[in-house]
Amino acid sequence: MENNILKFTMNDLQEQSSEKLMKLNDESINYGLVLSEKEVNDIMKNTGETLKKIGRIETSTNALEKVITIVYSSPYTDKENYVENINDMQELFYYFKNQVLDLLSDDEVIEILEKAYDEKCGEIVKIQGFVEEFATQFKLGGHF
Repeated sequence: MENNILKFTMNDLQEQSSEKLMKLNDESINYGLVLSEKEVNDIMKNTGETLKKIGRIETSTNALEKVITIVYSSPYTDKENYVENINDMQELFYYFKNQVLDLLSDDEVIEILEKAYDEKCGEIVKIQGFVEEFATQFKLGGHF
């Protein structure tokens, strides 16, 4: 019985989250970028897999919504790399949070990733390198 309640709650959360992500299309369309329902579902699935792989739990889509905003509002994103960059950036977000031991808030990590996305021209490999370097310096107590 409890398992059924949990499934219902998770399905409800998934539906609400998908609706919130679809609503982002109202703004992203101004950049020529729109997510289909299938793409939103794929992003949600990828997010779940990423959280499981990295060992994190998330109860809202707030961080994912901000990541999507970074990606669609950048001049370095186009239709061909939109969904892939969203998935890569949300993975980097959670990885980054782990690497800095959650000592930086979600908004601080988002701000750093947004700056890196633009400075590295949306090139995910370069952004990954930046995240690694930042995290190393952060752990060593250095200033970045």
